[in-house]
Amino acid sequence: GLPALRTAIAEYLGRARGVRCTAEQVIVTNGTQQAIDLMVRLLIDPGDVVVVEDPCYSGARRVFAAQGAALVDVPVDEHGLCVDLLPETPARLVYTTPSHQYPSGATLPVSRRLDLLRWAERHDALIVEDDYDSEFRHAGRPLEALQGLDRSGRVAYVGSFSKVLYPALRLGYLVAPPDLVRLAAEAKRLVDL
Repeated sequence: GLPALRTAIAEYLGRARGVRCTAEQVIVTNGTQQAIDLMVRLLIDPGDVVVVEDPCYSGARRVFAAQGAALVDVPVDEHGLCVDLLPETPARLVYTTPSHQYPSGATLPVSRRLDLLRWAERHDALIVEDDYDSEFRHAGRPLEALQGLDRSGRVAYVGSFSKVLYPALRLGYLVAPPDLVRLAAEAKRLVDL
């Protein structure tokens, strides 16, 4: 993406969502679906375990299945992902929508967010945080993004501007963890050629 656009996205996410990133970590995508697809292409081999919320966004589920991932469903309750039910077996990736769980709308409390980060560190897993629909709140300030709480580079943050701008614009982003920036940028280049 254009450097000025990546800088503007990084600044916006820092102000609006508490995301801690540089412009170099921002990869402009054609929406959330492409951002998820990029992470899957980089990280998932057939048979790798991917944990998903149950229920979850079917588009993400289809991307994981197309890559041959072994999906493990973890239920959600009125507070979002039931982190205490995460498997104690190795998983390569966890897909979650903590700020506005899709489709329930639940918001994952800070205590569960921190538990999820500890789980990911313990299992050497990456978390793909889909910040679906977090811009709209009817009451109170939204919780800081999970990525903003991450201190060990375990969260890939994805989102789009389809709800706040123009959906047909197809403007999304991936904030890659520092260790994956170069690989994610190269994957994006290959996909777009």
